[in-house]
Amino acid sequence: MTKQLYLLSHAKSDWNVPVSDHERPLNPRGERDSLLVGEWMQQNNLIPDCIISSHSARTRQTIMNVCLSLDFDSMDIYWEEELYHANQHVLLAESIKFMNKYDTVMLVALNPGLDDLVEYRCPENELSYTEDAKLMTTACFAQIDLPADINDITFQSGKLNQLLRPDELKNK
Repeated sequence: MTKQLYLLSHAKSDWNVPVSDHERPLNPRGERDSLLVGEWMQQNNLIPDCIISSHSARTRQTIMNVCLSLDFDSMDIYWEEELYHANQHVLLAESIKFMNKYDTVMLVALNPGLDDLVEYRCPENELSYTEDAKLMTTACFAQIDLPADINDITFQSGKLNQLLRPDELKNK
C-alpha cells in the first residue's frame, strides 16, 4: 500500500495591491486557475483526506477556491504558520506528521520550497521545468506516491505520478 502526497502551489497573486507579502491576494488569473484546478481534481477523483496549508492570503484563497469543487470539509484543513516561505525540510516534516494519520495529504505552500521538495522526494523522476527554470508554477498540482511507512524523514523515494500546470488544462 502507498500513501499519496498532493502538492499545490498558490495561484497567481496580485502584486498591484499595496499590502504585505503575507496578505497579498490572488489576481483574476489566480482566481480562475485555482477554480480550474479544483474542477480538474474533482473530475479525476483526486480528493485528499486532509489539507495542510500556509496561512498566507494567497494560499488560503487558492485552497478555498479548489475546495469549492471538491465538496471538502473545512474541518480537515490545517492552517500551519510554519509553512509560510518554508524550505523543503519544513515542508517534508509537516507532510510526514500528517501522513502518519492520513493516507492522502495535500500540502499547499509557496516556492522555492515546493520545487525543492519534489526534487528531493522524486529523485528517479525526469522532471519538466518551465523556461524560467520552475517546476511548480502558480496553481501547479503534483501527485506523488510514497511508501506506506514514511516515518524516516530522510527517506527519499517517491514516484511523481503527475504534475499539472493550469495552462495544460486551458489547452484541453
